[in-house]
Amino acid sequence: MPVGTIAITGSAGGIGRATRRRLETDGHVVIGVDVRDADVVADVATPAGRDQMVADVTAASGGMLDGLVAGAGVAGADDAGLVVRTNYFGAVAALSGLRPLLERGAAASAVAISSNSTTALPALDRSIVHACLAGDEAEASRLAVAQPASAYAASKMALAHWVRRHSGTTEWAGAGIRLNAIAPGLILTPMTEGMADAVLKLGDVFPIPLHRAGRPEEVAGLLSYLLSPEASFFCGSVVFMDGGSDAALRSDDWPAPRP
Repeated sequence: MPVGTIAITGSAGGIGRATRRRLETDGHVVIGVDVRDADVVADVATPAGRDQMVADVTAASGGMLDGLVAGAGVAGADDAGLVVRTNYFGAVAALSGLRPLLERGAAASAVAISSNSTTALPALDRSIVHACLAGDEAEASRLAVAQPASAYAASKMALAHWVRRHSGTTEWAGAGIRLNAIAPGLILTPMTEGMADAVLKLGDVFPIPLHRAGRPEEVAGLLSYLLSPEASFFCGSVVFMDGGSDAALRSDDWPAPRP
């Protein structure tokens, strides 16, 4: 894989940290973005932090990126509005704001981190998804506070839909930039600390056919592949990596015929 410059939002977290380590081991230059312990310290939950992120990554990269992982995310926050502001609006700000840098890169690729909660959570409040996709941050935050149980999955579903909607456009595929998403399941990170054992005991409510949680290094391997030229025909995909949960819960829902 040719050496490139790759930005990662959420680089101080479990998956982000493992991905940074993997990419740097492969010889890439990585620009980490997070609220702490990062090359670029910025809070993508806020408009000012997003602007700072774009400006600082632009400066650090010399105005060119070969890859981007939009991975900053939170879950279980006391403020459910923070979840959608970070997971959806922060991710979209990274993808949109850094897209011009990717356009100047070589065979550039961007990957957003969604979640298998998008399909595993029953009775998800899709009004949050619609508000996110409409770009109404205030309304999405208000709805998330009213329906906090849906906030995480809705933010990640909206992000997956955003990727699907934009991946084939002139600004992305037309500009030579591949845009995809991954949907991890239960991964052993600081975000899931203390809950893995309980999730593994849920059985048919949340089955994991492989009977274990995933490791950040496994997700890092998938991200490394999707960023590489070997994945050059991936465009608009949402790749589930969840130990079989989505397949067990929704065996016949997808693929679905075109209506």
